[in-house]
Amino acid sequence: MNETITTGLRLPGGLVALPDGRIALVETDPSRRYLKLFDTSGAYEELCRIGGSPTGIAIDGDGCFWVAGGPENSLIKLSPQGKIRQVIEGSADGPFLHPNALAFGPDGLLYMTDSGIRLTDLLERGHIHPDFFKAAYNGCVYQIDPAEGRVIRVLAAGLLLASGIAFGPDGLLYYSETLTGKIHRQIVGGRQEMFAQSMRSPAVNVLRGPSGLAFDRSGTLYCAMTGLGEICLIDTEGMMAGHIRTIGTRPGGIAFTVDGKHLLVSEQEKGVIEKITAPRPGLPLHMPSIS
Repeated sequence: MNETITTGLRLPGGLVALPDGRIALVETDPSRRYLKLFDTSGAYEELCRIGGSPTGIAIDGDGCFWVAGGPENSLIKLSPQGKIRQVIEGSADGPFLHPNALAFGPDGLLYMTDSGIRLTDLLERGHIHPDFFKAAYNGCVYQIDPAEGRVIRVLAAGLLLASGIAFGPDGLLYYSETLTGKIHRQIVGGRQEMFAQSMRSPAVNVLRGPSGLAFDRSGTLYCAMTGLGEICLIDTEGMMAGHIRTIGTRPGGIAFTVDGKHLLVSEQEKGVIEKITAPRPGLPLHMPSIS
């Protein structure tokens, strides 16, 4: 059964479980754009107002928050108190378009997806443009040196709305391409291969598809399917292994609690954080010390 930790959120985006058991979450709606910290009862603290269009979040071993989608489509580093410590605006090839999701790797580097389209080109009067599928996407995956604050290289490009990102227990990098339904993977810097197909057909008429990603310790991938109201489970062979229904139709961010016993899901249609008993223990995240 799905438990609701909190309600009343406006476009909740990425979320991550903190070592002390709290949950850090960003709200994307223009009226909010906050980084909030929730305890298990749903009580929260507004740590800071980020600005921009925050979508993804990660935490390092120093307790600093990294947020994708800061002002001017930037990646920002925030202190544990919510003060800006670093801003990264793009790579040598140009500025980011719309940073999306984040994951630290086993190598201590930071990895980020960029949707590949500016929000102003995706939205029309606050709603998804009816011809969204025909837009000129260039979704990318970046490898970033968090200590130096620079993009090292582009690991993938040309993706149709790059979204979730996660490292599996096999050490490979996985990322989702929302409009095609594909989950890709690669040895970092190696050849990209399609790991799984999460939809029978591309999202041509209604924006739907794979979004946030998380792994359990057995290597099963949990993928939030926005627009479809479920978390799909994908086994180590890339085959569908099950489905978990969500409270609303637009799950986005997904993470495990620190003890690995529950899934946390940010759901945008109802504006809630869901807590779901996990079938198997979650895989701990990489949280390297940067400073």
